[in-house]
Amino acid sequence: MSGIAEEIKASVMGAEPVEVSYPEKGYHCALETSPDKLPDIVRLFDEKRFYLECLLCTDYTDYLELVYLFNTHLSPCRVKVTLKVDPQQPVAPSMSSIYASAYWYEREIHEFYGVLFTGHPNMTYLFLHNDIHDYPLRKGKVPVPPEDKERLDSFKPGEQEDTFFINLGPQHPSTHGVLRVVLKMDGEYIEQAEPVLGYLHRMHEKMAENRSYQQFLPNTGRMDYLGPMSFNLGYVLAVERLCAISVPDRAIFVRIIATELNRICSHLLWVGAYLADLGALTPFLFVFDDREQIQDVLEGITGSRLTYCYFRFGGLYNDVDDQFIAGTKAFVKRMWGRFSLYEKLVTGNVIFVNRTKGIGTITGEQARKYGVAGPVLRSAGIACDLRKVESYSAYNEMEFNIPVGEHGDALDTYKIRIAEMENSLRIIEQALAKLPGGPFMAEKVPKKLKPPRGDIYQVVETPRGELGIYIVSDESDRPLRMKWRVPSFSNLMIFPELARGMLLADAVAILGSLDLVIPEIDR
Repeated sequence: MSGIAEEIKASVMGAEPVEVSYPEKGYHCALETSPDKLPDIVRLFDEKRFYLECLLCTDYTDYLELVYLFNTHLSPCRVKVTLKVDPQQPVAPSMSSIYASAYWYEREIHEFYGVLFTGHPNMTYLFLHNDIHDYPLRKGKVPVPPEDKERLDSFKPGEQEDTFFINLGPQHPSTHGVLRVVLKMDGEYIEQAEPVLGYLHRMHEKMAENRSYQQFLPNTGRMDYLGPMSFNLGYVLAVERLCAISVPDRAIFVRIIATELNRICSHLLWVGAYLADLGALTPFLFVFDDREQIQDVLEGITGSRLTYCYFRFGGLYNDVDDQFIAGTKAFVKRMWGRFSLYEKLVTGNVIFVNRTKGIGTITGEQARKYGVAGPVLRSAGIACDLRKVESYSAYNEMEFNIPVGEHGDALDTYKIRIAEMENSLRIIEQALAKLPGGPFMAEKVPKKLKPPRGDIYQVVETPRGELGIYIVSDESDRPLRMKWRVPSFSNLMIFPELARGMLLADAVAILGSLDLVIPEIDR
C-alpha cells in the first residue's frame, strides 16, 4: 500500500496520503485534496490502472464532501480521495473525461446535492424530475434554483433528418422492470441509446438517514429482490465492522450457505428470463422448477420466498435445523444432474449461440473505465471475484475457481453464470461439511447500536457483481450517510456504448446479458 502513497506524494505537489487500518475502515489509504489538484490525482490512478469504484457525496452542513473510491481489480488497493466543497455554491471539476463511470455518478450527486461539475457534458437528471423543490439528500431544506431545474429536466429527444426515436420500455418485458431506454434509430440500427431511470425510485439512502440501523434491515431485500441475501449480508457485515461486533463461526457458515443458494436462484432466473427475451420459452419452465426447490429450503429458515431478511447484527434470525441441512443436500445432488439438461437445451443450441456470440463485446479497458462488475466484468477476462480477491466471512476457507471469458460477449456472460452456479454448489458442499456447532448469535449485541464516529466501506460479491456500502457514523443510532454502490447501476452505464451501431434485436440481447435489477438501480 505504501507504494501508491509514495507515488501520489511524488507526482502531486502537496498531496499527503495517509495509510489507514483496512480491517477497521475497508480502505487502505486516505487523501484529502483540492479542486485544482484533483484532476492530476485522478489521472495518476488512471495511469496506474485503477478503476473508479464509487463516487458519492456527504452533507456535513458546514461543507459537502465528495468521496472518490479507487481500487484495482486483482489485488485490492482501495484509496479514498476526499474533496470539500462550499455548500452555498458547490462546484467541482468533472472527472467524466477520465473515467466514463463518473458521467452518471456526477449526475446523481448533482440532482441530490446540487453540486455542479464543471466540464460535464450533460447534467440532466437520472432519477428525479424537474418539479423537485429541494435537494433530497441535503440536511435541511436547500431549494433548487431555477437554472438547476433547467439542467435537471428530463431527456427529451430532438429531431434530425433521416433518424427517428423509439422507446424501449418503460413497460417492455425485456427491460426486466420499469426501465426506459430512448433509442435514436437510423433505420434498424441504433445511433444513440439513452437510459431514463427513476420509475421505481424509492430513496433508500434517504430512508437510511431516518431509521435506526436495525430498522433499515428490511430495506436491503427490497433493492436486489433476486439476490437479497447478498445485500442483507453486505449490510450486516458493514455495521458489524463499524461496531466491532464479532460473529459466531456457525452463523458465518450458515450465511455462506444461504447466500450461495440465493446466488444460484438468481442466476437460474436470469437464464430463464434471458432465453425468453431471445424467444425460447421452454428453459424458463425448467429454471423455475429448480428455483422452487431452493425457495422451499430457504423458506424454512427465513419465512420468505423472495425478499429475505434473515441475517442479524452478530448472527442470524434463527438457527438452521436438520430439515434445512437435509433439504440443502438434496437440492445440491439434484442440481448437479441438471447442468446436462441446460447444456442440451441452451449451451449447444445453434440459434442461441448465433444470437449471443460476438454481441455486446466488452474489452478489459472498457470494463475498467466503466467500473462494470460481476459476470460482466469477468466476461472481459478480468478474474475479479470479491469472494476471492477481497475475501470476507469464511470464503477464504472455500476452494473454488474464478471463471473468465475469452471474448467478453453475451455468450461468455452466459457461460460464466453457469460455471458460477457450479462454484456455488461446491461452496455449499464445503460449508456444510465444515459447519460447526455452537451459538448462532453473538452475546450482548446492543438493541440500539450507536457506532463510534467515523466511516467504513464494505464490499460483497452479489449475483450481479460488486456491492459497496459506505456508512458515515456521527455516534447516533442512525447513520449520517449511507451510500449503496450497486452493480446493476455500474453495469447499465456501459450499455449506450455497446448498443451504438447495433441492430435493435441485438440491443435486447445485450441488455439482457447485463442481468439488470431495476429496483437496485433506482434504489
